[in-house]
Amino acid sequence: MPRRTPRLLIVISAAIGITLTTVFAIKLAKGYRPSFKKGSLQGTGLLAANSFPRGATVFINDKLTTATDDTLNLPPGEYHLKIAKDGYISWEKTLQLEAELVTQTNARLFPAVPDLKPLTFSGTLNPTPSPDGQKIAFAVNNATTEAKNGLYILELSSTLFLKSAPRQIVRNTGKYDFSHSQLTWSPDSSELLATFNLAETNEANLLLRTNTFNDLEDLKDVTAQLPVTLNQWNEFLDRNQQDLFKELPDFIQYIATASAQAVYFSPDEEKMLYTATDSAQIPEELIPSLPASSTQPETRQLEPGGIYIYDLKEDKNFQLGQTEVKPVSSLTALEQLTTRYYPLSLQNTQWYPDSSHVIIVNDDKITIAEYDNTNHQTVYAGPFSTNFAFPWPNGSRLLILASLNGGTNQPPNLYSINLK
Repeated sequence: MPRRTPRLLIVISAAIGITLTTVFAIKLAKGYRPSFKKGSLQGTGLLAANSFPRGATVFINDKLTTATDDTLNLPPGEYHLKIAKDGYISWEKTLQLEAELVTQTNARLFPAVPDLKPLTFSGTLNPTPSPDGQKIAFAVNNATTEAKNGLYILELSSTLFLKSAPRQIVRNTGKYDFSHSQLTWSPDSSELLATFNLAETNEANLLLRTNTFNDLEDLKDVTAQLPVTLNQWNEFLDRNQQDLFKELPDFIQYIATASAQAVYFSPDEEKMLYTATDSAQIPEELIPSLPASSTQPETRQLEPGGIYIYDLKEDKNFQLGQTEVKPVSSLTALEQLTTRYYPLSLQNTQWYPDSSHVIIVNDDKITIAEYDNTNHQTVYAGPFSTNFAFPWPNGSRLLILASLNGGTNQPPNLYSINLK
């Protein structure tokens, strides 16, 4: 028996040592660090200072600290962060760090100097994005030959986009000049409706296929069937929208359906952009709060004309701006359909493809801001036409319509602005 006692003590001591080491390792992984003054482990917050592109400089409370991508252990509290990189607009935000929780910067840096490249050369009239965000339809009436005038489709593929040339889907004729038509996409982005002389006795509507060339001799005027077609298209959009509304808290569902217009979900369907039409107060804690959720100031008091974003995951509501409420009922049936998937027909804000930013279009500049109304970064300030701006599907570029010919009578063209 005396021989077994030391062996048992060794086993017990080893078990205790392993347990203490494991607990200590777990504490360290959670961000705890030894405090020699207090003689104990103190909880810290984990700051994941990441950026795109990588290799940016990180300043914490105006002090050069590290470079992205890096994770730092910091005492809980409020910190002012600045992430900067040569050639890019700096990113700044005040963050609240909590013990044992990871806070990420996810800083998206945009180029400080616009890099414009022309995508069309014969003029671009009435550019109209498709509902899936993958195509732009537009008219041309200033080509070198009459055969080249008509409607074109620009495919916004995510790769090799500079080699993607617009393709013609129909030619102008003596009867139909598509530069004077109103363009409306089908909800599935497979067809394009060209409307001539809307609401007049000689109104005509041609339904075009967008994946091939259309011979006008084979097309029929679908004006008589148009009410049925529009009803089917709206029903398609209604079904999709209702599926998204089901994921909202009951009160936000009410806001979206009865007290708001211009309702657009982010590409990842986790946030909702909308314009309030009535005053309302969003109750607190509609859903359980998440760890390390946003600590940016929010606005739960809604006012008519306010442009807001509601975060479905974090139950946060941020105001982006103010606009004049334009009654949707005053628009034509075709215009109402377009507003359901293209925000700029009602207000100046639309989603950027990463679901974390929005594009804000004003008369003299284009700004990209984070969805919580921070980091407003002007990515273009200069001439552009009809307030047209639309992102490439992967967010790498921004399309604008501009006339850069020094005051000539040439029509505007589509240009891309590099965002990476």
